[in-house]
Amino acid sequence: MSTPATAGRQSPTSSAAPRRAATYAGRVAAERGVPLVHVADTPTHFLGRDRELSLVRRVWDALPEAGTFLHVSGPPGIGKTALLRRCAEEAPERGLRVLRGVGSRAEQALPFAILHQLLRPLLPAAEHLPAAQRDALLAAFGMVETVRPAEPARIGLAALELLSESAARRPVLAVVDDLQWADPSSREVIDFVSRRLAAEPVVLMVSTREAPPHSPSGDVERGRVHLPLAPLDRADAGELLTRHAPALSADDRLRVLGLAQGNPLALLELPASARSALPVTGAVPLTERLLHAFADRLADCSARSRVILLVAAIQDSDRWDETERGAELLLGGPLRAADRRDAVGSGLLDIAEDTVRFRHPLMRSAVVHSSTSEAVAATHRALAKVLARDIDRSTWHWAAALDRPDAAAADALEATADRALSRGAPALAQTFLERSAQLTPQDAAGGHRLLRAAEVAFELGRPDTVRALLEQVRTRPLPMEDTGRLVALEAAFDDGVPGGERLVHQLEQAAAEAVRARDDSLAVSLLIRAARACYWGATRDAALLGRLRCVADEVSLSPGDARPVLVDAFLSPFARGATIVDHLNRWTDRPGSDPALTGLLAMASFVSGSFEHTVPLTQAAEAGLRRQGRLAALTQVLVLRTFAALYLGQWDLTATGADEALRFAQETGQTTWAACARLGLANLAAVHGRHRLAMRLLGQVQEAAVISGNVSVANGMQLTRGLAALGQEDQGMAYEEFSRMLDPTDPAYQSPQCAWALDYFAEAAHGVGRQAEARAVVRQVEKLAQGTPAGGVQRALALAHALLAEADEAPARFAEARLRCASGSPWYRARLDLAEGAWLRRHYRIAEGRKLLRAAQRAFDLLDAPSWAARAARELAATGQTVDRRRPGLWAALSPQELEIARLAGQGLSNREIGERLYLSHRTVGSHLYRLFPKLGIQSRGQLAAVLASSEEEHQDRAD
Repeated sequence: MSTPATAGRQSPTSSAAPRRAATYAGRVAAERGVPLVHVADTPTHFLGRDRELSLVRRVWDALPEAGTFLHVSGPPGIGKTALLRRCAEEAPERGLRVLRGVGSRAEQALPFAILHQLLRPLLPAAEHLPAAQRDALLAAFGMVETVRPAEPARIGLAALELLSESAARRPVLAVVDDLQWADPSSREVIDFVSRRLAAEPVVLMVSTREAPPHSPSGDVERGRVHLPLAPLDRADAGELLTRHAPALSADDRLRVLGLAQGNPLALLELPASARSALPVTGAVPLTERLLHAFADRLADCSARSRVILLVAAIQDSDRWDETERGAELLLGGPLRAADRRDAVGSGLLDIAEDTVRFRHPLMRSAVVHSSTSEAVAATHRALAKVLARDIDRSTWHWAAALDRPDAAAADALEATADRALSRGAPALAQTFLERSAQLTPQDAAGGHRLLRAAEVAFELGRPDTVRALLEQVRTRPLPMEDTGRLVALEAAFDDGVPGGERLVHQLEQAAAEAVRARDDSLAVSLLIRAARACYWGATRDAALLGRLRCVADEVSLSPGDARPVLVDAFLSPFARGATIVDHLNRWTDRPGSDPALTGLLAMASFVSGSFEHTVPLTQAAEAGLRRQGRLAALTQVLVLRTFAALYLGQWDLTATGADEALRFAQETGQTTWAACARLGLANLAAVHGRHRLAMRLLGQVQEAAVISGNVSVANGMQLTRGLAALGQEDQGMAYEEFSRMLDPTDPAYQSPQCAWALDYFAEAAHGVGRQAEARAVVRQVEKLAQGTPAGGVQRALALAHALLAEADEAPARFAEARLRCASGSPWYRARLDLAEGAWLRRHYRIAEGRKLLRAAQRAFDLLDAPSWAARAARELAATGQTVDRRRPGLWAALSPQELEIARLAGQGLSNREIGERLYLSHRTVGSHLYRLFPKLGIQSRGQLAAVLASSEEEHQDRAD
């Protein structure tokens, strides 16, 4: 035969796009008059689902003000398809437009197959999408060629915009049946869309066999509803059986009711089965009984119709012409009309116009399971020939027919994986690479392909899959250049989970080997993994850390490479602080830098405590990562900005960064980074005096921290507890909590983070009169941090010294701390004003103290830090000054997402530009703007910039 491997070597840009589009065009049942339902015999009167229909109608009643994701779950045959069909039939009567898609196990190897089914009626409107979204979506569907890999998030945003645009004219019900069989790429986009429907007039209704993890309990207001289907009760089951099989004997009726256990499909199918399908006992699972029942029908089919059924069961589309051509190849001649009639007469499938569809997935499975392995392989080979012009599909069938290694097929599958990656379907690329590895005769080449599959799984945030694939990789020899990649991946997939000394030791040895092999780029990548693990808390072994430092010093890369700076920050943030800050100063001025490298420098600046560099670096990296749709990396950058802004007192940035980081971390499966985002929100709640919220968030963080063993997160939790205690004006508790952060023997101790909390520790120590003890701790940290000019470290040291100073030293210490105000951190300045103002009052310099205390009190009011504002007000009242309390800045009235949207709109960005930046539809952006105007006391978009600017100016004036 002419193998697909030969076809695979053709230029992928020849005429693949039109053929691909034609392939997808044949799979849209809704456009061809084919019903969505699998089971044709569902009665017209819908029994036993009044409660479920009532809930769906409540969801519809909320349109167009609120959209909903509605997840129907239940075992095979429980009635999921019938419920979805009923909803699809009723929705047009309520003015909804219906879009449909059906998952099929056979189509799982087709990227974006189900998404194309769902969106095909909307594709003419794709020309109105922003160019990047349009190109990504059409490339995903094979309708245009792509030069660079498409980002799944950009495809998801394009899908969301198409749905939103259509729903603006008429609310939409989008129905996806059997989502568990959808191709992984479609499932990821559907999940992306489902999280962004709250402000859209769209109901997305899907069905799966398994319940969703952490499923909501039918709370429509939350926008995500889980609707599990239970078996029919005895009365409804009896009514359904009577209507469907009225001639059934009384004994058989009782047996069917007992065996079916309220399962509607069983009630419909078991009466028509052979007597062997109705055993007296219930030992055989219901699904197995149904499979046997369906398989029994094959015995009455002709040999030729069984060939048709097997081709239809194995092919990865619903096109009758493909079924027909495949069957003709196997039979050696054209099909007869009787063959088609016999296949339909089996009751297992329907053929309508040019589509073929099984009435239930179990029917498809029964056909395949009842066939010999030789027949299944022959069918795959026939389909590979039929689809020879479609390289990827043909290759997949060719590979599925093989039962032994084949180098040509393995090479073709790897090429298919590369094309899947370029189209934005990494999940399918992983599947293709795994199968390619299975068919690769050479162990080393197979190991390389498995490692590639593991790397793709890592990018998808699938740690369990990464672990399983790495177990297979370790059983095979690897090319020398892959050895370091394996070690790096072993550390990388659990970012935020320290690992242990053994892992750090392996990384150190692999990095040393890479240096000897003069592969400095690989060496520094390995060192970053090792150094980050140490930062997270993998080891405190000084000897091992010293060896890492020695290997790092041997690496020689170009001066513009940011990676060695990150290694320095993780391993030697204080000792190399001057070098790090100097590099940051030079890098910050570079326009248009690679966002990934800029993100590495943002990490270096944060870890070293140079927060004034972190904020602009994260903003620069963020812009590029948003354009590229790299949500996993964007999540980490937003977390860095969250905490840098927290220490600088730029709490609006903390709020927006943490809120968005949490959403993206949950979407990308980054558990530790989600915990960090929650920690940022908890810290903010603590300083705002929202103690219950802070403790609730902290409880969620603690669960993740215990699982991961991340010492850095544990140290951050101590900061939250200390801030919450200060927010409750419990100085004694705050002192205890901050002390743990600074005690080298405590499990929560982490350097360099310990230095960033010195000023809070000193504040609490001053409040409980334990200055002498605290001075010793500060001197210890000062010795550790000597030599670094990082602003976060130096500010904390300076304020701590001022708060703990003896009477004769205090003026000089306050003057020194005052020099650190140049960075413009309103939080730091207000706390310094409070401390110095209180000191001046106590030393009878009332007028000087009153001025500082008034500034501090107003700044704290604007920052919405009530505990600190109350302390400043008390000190001010003690000077005889009338206290004039201020309300917080206008930004405090907005939710984090509203604040970010208001800011971007105030900068002149359109709703569509804001939506593309925040991964929301432009209509959702408009809805948020509509709701936030009254909060700001304005009536138009044009007033946004002025009102936010005046709030910030007032904020700055009060702080000055």
